[in-house]
Amino acid sequence: MPTLAIAEGKWTFIFPQVYVSPRSSPPYLAGRCLAAFASSTVTSITSLAVVVVVSSLLFGVAIPLVVTPLSISLFGVALIVNIFASMGLGFLLGAYAIFASKFEWALPTYVSGLLMVFSEALFPVTLLPHPFSDVGNVLPFTEFIRASRAVLLPLGNITSPFYYLGLSFTGGLILLIFGLLAFKYAERRARRLGVLDRKVV
Repeated sequence: MPTLAIAEGKWTFIFPQVYVSPRSSPPYLAGRCLAAFASSTVTSITSLAVVVVVSSLLFGVAIPLVVTPLSISLFGVALIVNIFASMGLGFLLGAYAIFASKFEWALPTYVSGLLMVFSEALFPVTLLPHPFSDVGNVLPFTEFIRASRAVLLPLGNITSPFYYLGLSFTGGLILLIFGLLAFKYAERRARRLGVLDRKVV
């Protein structure tokens, strides 16, 4: 995530070197984000495959995954669509990380924990009290989870993944635009104040 890239760069004095460029730093951060996303995707898919095999061989329980060329293709589309929301959230947190000096390392962990609750990764958001359930329902990450389940699990018809994918794409695009605007504002302000020139202690 851009947050960790900024935090790491500040502590190792790499990001200030990028920062002195007359151009904005989002391309550098986007590259770091895409690399991390690709790495975590491979890890997640490998873990899922191991769980399916272990569950079947050791416990005799077959996880009812729908593994077809269509389902795999749609799941790949869902992963790509989710990049927009992930990068938007990363830039939004990166706007904070530019000025932070203590908690920017832990922030992604806190946010990931909140997303586990609010994105239906653990349980339906309808179980959350109002207005938290409303917040969970509008998150693009929630729509990504729903699309993935509709594709990989025999839960519904073939039209539901496209509905969830559309919502995830729209929400992710909005979050990406908002995150970029927030980051560029924070970056311009940090340039004026010389924030990244300060030594991190």
